[in-house]
Amino acid sequence: MSDELLRRFRDKIHGRASGRRRGTSVAADGVMAENAGVPAETPEEEVPADSIRIRGLQHGAYPGVSELNPRFQPGLPRVRLTLDIGQALRRRVGPLENGERERLLALCPRLPDHLCGGGSDIRHLLGAPAMGPAASADTVPGEPDGLALAHLIEHVAIELVVAAGLAPRCSGVTCAYRDRLDRFDIFLECADGYLGRAAAVLAAASVRDLLNGPDRLEVHRRCRDLLRLLVATGRTSIVPEDAAITLGCDLAGAREALEALARLGFLDPIAAALTFSSCTGVTFRRARAEA
Repeated sequence: MSDELLRRFRDKIHGRASGRRRGTSVAADGVMAENAGVPAETPEEEVPADSIRIRGLQHGAYPGVSELNPRFQPGLPRVRLTLDIGQALRRRVGPLENGERERLLALCPRLPDHLCGGGSDIRHLLGAPAMGPAASADTVPGEPDGLALAHLIEHVAIELVVAAGLAPRCSGVTCAYRDRLDRFDIFLECADGYLGRAAAVLAAASVRDLLNGPDRLEVHRRCRDLLRLLVATGRTSIVPEDAAITLGCDLAGAREALEALARLGFLDPIAAALTFSSCTGVTFRRARAEA
């Protein structure tokens, strides 16, 4: 493996080694992957302190990361999510507060049961047994490291993929960049590139919204349930009225969740002049199957 590839995940979670040098990506050299249509941002564009910015999103083989997690299933494609975490979010080095933990477990109830090569850090983030307020800038010297939050995003994405019912288990790995504390590659195995990419970005949005205060997790839970419905049943299209019945919400809430999945690339909104099962004039179809 290239020396530019970062150290094993179990080593990284104990802290970054001194003397970090500048590097490129943590992906294996020479790996070609399908571009998911999310353009890479310019490195000079600063990330807002309370935000997470997606720098890249692809689905491919990525054989070079296989040795980073022995639980990776041979031959199964992986999603690669490259993201930058804003400084205010990276300062959240302590466990989640009570309300945050409850909201996160409502979205991902099996998080405490996840196997993790890094040991007990997920349980620490979930605030077991004691929970306190987030660390402030005054109590965390220097530039904060976002590795713990990136790791949490990885596990939320794993939970979303498994919740969709495509596979009974899913493995991933979080890789930091040697030269910076805000950028990470998350690799997530998933045969369905559309599902894997949607789960990865939905996980990043969920963690961002969880830590920023306003409770946006309800729409994320509806997205999770729609992913499960569409994957489990094999349905290729759905209208807002049917989604509202399935989700037990009003038409506006169902439309919001469907439009969110469309922004994630999992669904395509199709204008329909005449739709007998819907008065909205639009139906949402599964994005076309990948070659």
